[in-house]
Parts: sequence; structure tokens; C-alpha cells
Amino acid sequence: MLLGGRAWGLRAASPVTCFTAEAKRHLVLRYVRAIHVSPVRAEERVTTVHGRDYVRDDFTNIPGSIMSRVYPSPQLPYQDHHPLQILREEIEAILGPQYSPIRAPSPVVSTKLNFDELGFPEDHPGRRPTDTYYLNRTTCLRTHTSAHEVETFRQGHLRWLLTADVFRRDEIDASHYPVFHQMEGASVWDAEALRPGGPVEAECEAMERRLQESSMEIADDVNLDEAGGWQTTHLDRDPVAAQLVLRHLKASLNTLVHGLFHARWQQEAETGEPLRVRWIPAFFPFTSPSFEVEVWFRGKWLEILGTGIVQQRTVTEAGIPDKLGWAFGLGLERIAMVLFSIPDIRLFWSQDERFLNQFKQADRSLLTFKPYSKYPPCYKDVSFWMQDSFHENDLFETVRDHAGDLVEDVVCIDDFVHPKTKRHSRCYRVNYRSMDRNLENDEVNAIHARVLDQLVQRCQVEIR
Repeated sequence: MLLGGRAWGLRAASPVTCFTAEAKRHLVLRYVRAIHVSPVRAEERVTTVHGRDYVRDDFTNIPGSIMSRVYPSPQLPYQDHHPLQILREEIEAILGPQYSPIRAPSPVVSTKLNFDELGFPEDHPGRRPTDTYYLNRTTCLRTHTSAHEVETFRQGHLRWLLTADVFRRDEIDASHYPVFHQMEGASVWDAEALRPGGPVEAECEAMERRLQESSMEIADDVNLDEAGGWQTTHLDRDPVAAQLVLRHLKASLNTLVHGLFHARWQQEAETGEPLRVRWIPAFFPFTSPSFEVEVWFRGKWLEILGTGIVQQRTVTEAGIPDKLGWAFGLGLERIAMVLFSIPDIRLFWSQDERFLNQFKQADRSLLTFKPYSKYPPCYKDVSFWMQDSFHENDLFETVRDHAGDLVEDVVCIDDFVHPKTKRHSRCYRVNYRSMDRNLENDEVNAIHARVLDQLVQRCQVEIR
């Protein structure tokens, strides 16, 4: 579900990070030569994924570095002793066997599934090629687990937990990665189950009793109008049933938060201090009312998940218009980084035994990652004049495509508009650092030169 520039400063030349006039001239010549491309061969007009061909068009924007991580189904949450597998299994255990665990299929989905059936407006930012990976105008890599909500209901699953890898074009830093993993959960019922004194109410009472015994402090004074309000269909059909669904949603997710965080909170918190949770209003196209849930942990509020009452058009589209229910979505990496003290999201993809072996303990209850040697960074700056059409995500994609997991972050350090020509320039600092080995300066220079070359070609910038 779910889920600028900085002030201009000194632009002093550094011998490690700046290019000579001769080097710039070679870059320009390479750009000019690149313009004279030969006609596209037939095999280059299609992209083949898992044996199926997709015709390329003006929306096609998936680089090789991303295609190499497009698997028939998600991998890391099902890899033995991986932190994401540990977390997935823990969530499934907390919510219980009444929820069917589902391993998502291929991330290649239609834009109808990813956007249209979930009520995303045509002008929603998430649809833009700067934010989403497209095979073509009608096919993309899913950007959220909700892309499978309608089809999962259609398949007859009424209470389920679906785990998927999702793809988004994004910034580069320790907490963002273009491929990450989400879990979506949902539960819907018919009118009979929602009757007073029925099974849904009984589940609510049982969960609420356990929560009262836990002494968890829950702040929940959300004005429902600020959370999107009740759907007209629910008010017209059965407002009492809708309120019961919301009650079940909150009891279930408070139970989940308690199960995930209580043991660590007891270990780290001051004696007698309760675990604190708060609900705040939110907006999602596919639920109303909608909420975000946060937990106070290690001195700050952490966003844990998004949730809400499923839009009636979604269950109608799924062929179960008589059902009413709720759904939630959470990011597995976000929670795992907090629970296991993992400092860099790139580590989830590491094959280094120093990382993987730490999660093979028999007792998983309080696993904590212990950092091994941190290798020194090697930074390079790139300054360029840019066009109005420039988008930061295109820069990030270019760096990732050539540096892969050797890039730690990319930060804008200067933003400048020439007072006379009004030309716009930015300077970005690219921090290269491997998690597993020391990087040689010559190796980084070679990577960075390729990055600059591609920036000129892809982003139509002028290197300064």
C-alpha cells in the first residue's frame, strides 16, 4: 500500500573530482558520436522478461541493473536465515493461521492492475516515468503490493498476507533502494460474519483483552473526516458493520505492532515505561478511512504501516461486492532495519557471510546485527548545467546503473542559477563505498567517468 537544491556555496576545484578541459572535450565528442545511431534492429524493439516479449515505446525506462533483479517471484523474504525471511515469518505467526500466506508472482504487471483498479488518478505522480519502471505504456514493474489486491480477492482469498518485491525509481541513500519488499494483508467478511455477537466481534474482544493486559499505550483520537471519512456505500448499507470492521482493523494491527516491538522495547526502555503507539490520519487511493501507524522507538516516532477500510469499488471489481473489510501494507526493509539495527539497506542484498551468518541463530527473538569493518568512502563531485526537463531520479538511475551497490549515497551540495543567463546548475557528491571490500581510486575513477558519459547522453546535461 503505500506506501532541492541546497544553497550555493564555494565551487572550489578538486583534483580528484574535476575533469580537465581535454577530458570534457572527449566527453562532448563521445556524446556527438552517440547521436548518430544506427536504425533499431527488430530484436531491440522488444524486452523479453521470463519468456514473454514486451514491445518497447517512449515509456520504456528499465536499465539492466534493475532487469537483473526481476525474478519470477520475490527471493529475499524466502531465503533461509535472511532477516527479511525472519521478519516475514514473524508477522505471519503474530497474525495467525487464519491469514493465508501468499508469495507474489512476477513483478511485471499491467498499469491497470497497478493504478487503474486501485483508483489512482491519471495525473497521480506515481504514474510518471520518473517514479515508475515501465516496460511500455501499459506494463510496468509493480510499485506496491496492492497491485495484486483485486486479483487475490478474485482468486477466493478472503484473509491473506501477500509478500512481494516492489520497484520504484528513487533517491540513493542508506534507507532507499530501487527494489524493496512489502507485505500486504487484508481481511473481508460478509454481513453474516459481521452481525452483532458474530465471529468478527468475538475476535475483536479476544484481541482487545490481550492488548489491555499488555499495558501498551495507544494514542488513537483520529478525526475520521481527516482520514477520508466513511464511504457512502458503507453508511447506506450497514454503518454498524463498517464500525466493526474498523474496530477489527485497529485491534489486529495494534496486536501486530505489539508482537514486533514489545520484546525489544522491554530490553531497551526505562523500567516501567510502556510501548507507545499512535494512529494518525492518512490518504490512500484504495482505502477510506485511511491511517498510518507509528511506534515510539529509540527516541523517535517511526512509521510502521499504512492501512484503511478497502474501497468498495475494489471488492466490487474483484467480484465480491457483498464483502466489507480492511487492508494494510508495510515495508519489510524499513522494519527489519529498525528491529535488527541494520544501518544500510544495501546489506539486504549482500552475499557476505559476515552478514548472513549473523542471522542463523536458533533464538531469533532479539537478533541484532553487529557491523563488521566499514571500508573508507571515496567521493566524486559532478557539476553540470541542466535543462528544465532534468529530474533527479534520472541522475540516480544513471549512477546506480554503472556503480550498482558500490554507491552509498548521492547528495546535492550546490544549486546555482546564473544571475544573467538564468542557466541552472547543480553539483552532486557521489559517495562510493563497498560494504565488503576496499575500493581503489582508479576503479572509482573509471566508474565515475562512465557515469559522466551517460549523464551527458541520457540527461542532456553539460558537464562543468
